[in-house]
Amino acid sequence: MALNRELGGHFEKLIVNCLQGIEEEYDPGYHTDDLVAEDVETLYKMGEGKFGTDEEGIFRLLCARPDEHLKKVNQAYADKYDVTLFHVMERELGGKTRDATLYLLGMKLKPYDTVAKLIEKSVKGVGTNELLLSSTIIRYQMYLKEVMGAFQELFGKSLHEVLKHEIGGDYRRLLTELCDVAAQS
Repeated sequence: MALNRELGGHFEKLIVNCLQGIEEEYDPGYHTDDLVAEDVETLYKMGEGKFGTDEEGIFRLLCARPDEHLKKVNQAYADKYDVTLFHVMERELGGKTRDATLYLLGMKLKPYDTVAKLIEKSVKGVGTNELLLSSTIIRYQMYLKEVMGAFQELFGKSLHEVLKHEIGGDYRRLLTELCDVAAQS
């Protein structure tokens, strides 16, 4: 009931699909090259290949398919249509729905890059979004070593450098310590 009061439209449909926990377990016997080709065509017909977008169908497919399979679908889609699923979602969706779908897709296809970009977003511009920065570092602490590598690769600077520049005091020491522990694991 709380979600009904806070969400609406396509964004609500995406969130409901995510919350249903419908992701299939990867099975090479089921998630075959034929299913990859079928999913490429299905996604095309729900998006670029028709007037209007079948958002609900796209959300259901993206939420249900496991990471390993979606990576193959993304590559096959790019090979066939010269555009990745990221670009398709950017063109077909808008606003919070687009942002949330790109985040979902990113977490399935490139999770470390996606988290690194979230950290960069928290420190970009004037001021630091400390809630987003803290939440992201704490939430993804188990993968922080890989995220720090992705951050360095994407932005040409270490996460330590960014923390030193963007925050201070005990807060900096806390987040730096979390990064130090992650780097040693």
